[in-house]
Amino acid sequence: MQVQEIEHYLAELGAALQDQGIVEPVRLLLIGGAYMMLLANAPRTTDDVDIFWIEEGEDFQKARLALRDAVQTIASRYALPFNWFNYLTQMLIYDKITMPRGKLWRRYGPLHVYAPPKEYIFALKILAGRDKDIADCRILLPQTRIRTRKQAQRALDRYLLPDAQREEAATIQSALDVLFGSESEREP
Repeated sequence: MQVQEIEHYLAELGAALQDQGIVEPVRLLLIGGAYMMLLANAPRTTDDVDIFWIEEGEDFQKARLALRDAVQTIASRYALPFNWFNYLTQMLIYDKITMPRGKLWRRYGPLHVYAPPKEYIFALKILAGRDKDIADCRILLPQTRIRTRKQAQRALDRYLLPDAQREEAATIQSALDVLFGSESEREP
């Protein structure tokens, strides 16, 4: 997907929710490749729109069912893969992260899309540790106040729970080594 397609599909998704009678805001946090493209100006494409749910409870259940139906409608209308709108990541790492509320970025009818801080996306990318995530970190770093490995670790400490940091220590260290040099090198 390109930037224009993502925005078009989100607008269509908001309209589909409205057609289902949803009037209360459905609040989602944008993450992943779509975030990188829309908010960090990364020159790339993405296969899906990754999101985290911001709220839970009764409203969440009602919104989740309506959103599921709307996502399927858009997938059928535009011949998109069934997982074009993806919240699987949240289920996989929910117990590893602290989730910020983010700031409202765009409204598409009842669909309210929030943007987390770039440092949060940086922490998620470090946790994932894949080559494409490290490349995204290189794009994100100049857009944050993170300049040193110590500052990067503070961002990780803010958003990644201690158990997750212990479990993923090798991945995190490797990613930080690529971005900032090995730990044995002294920071200025």
